[in-house]
Amino acid sequence: MSSHIEKCRELALSVIAEMNRIGIIPDVAHSGLRTSLEAAECSKKPVVASHTVAGALSKHYRGKTDEVIRAIVKTGGYAGICAIPHFYRGTGMIDSFLDHIVYVAENFGAEHVAIGTDRSSQCFSEAGIVWPQMRRSRPIFEQFWTPAIDPFETTETMTDSVAWTNWPLFTVGLVQRGFSDDDIRKIIGGNVLRVAQASLEE
Repeated sequence: MSSHIEKCRELALSVIAEMNRIGIIPDVAHSGLRTSLEAAECSKKPVVASHTVAGALSKHYRGKTDEVIRAIVKTGGYAGICAIPHFYRGTGMIDSFLDHIVYVAENFGAEHVAIGTDRSSQCFSEAGIVWPQMRRSRPIFEQFWTPAIDPFETTETMTDSVAWTNWPLFTVGLVQRGFSDDDIRKIIGGNVLRVAQASLEE
């Protein structure tokens, strides 16, 4: 069994190396903590968690611990904070969403945090475009990572507070939290562009 695990690990490392070679950004948003950590440790180019939350502020299983975020930062990557109340929790409102951005910026630097809403399906549905409903053939795999803890009930008001029509308020909120114009530019898109460019460099 251990040899099988080691072979899988070697294969994963070779996949990361190939992604680095051809300019694909390793994204560990849906990866477990150990996989996220190992991907960051072996990558020669920036790794991101494109839509996640700070594990220090939320017990949701999709959050990343400080250890994992630190490993991502060492690669030059970023943690993108998602606009899903069930993930970032707290009050469930936009203020708690901003809390996660502030936490990562204060502890790891404004150049290593981004807005990674993960709300594309909501945008399409609210714009009147039908998003195909795919039949779920199996339980979502992340539920097996850790026991269900700290249940959190999302309300429509919470969801509406971070709806795509309110996204300009993300910038307003960053101004209110005291971020400089330069840091705000990094958070709302500059860091994503920087990582994309770095991934294509030889």
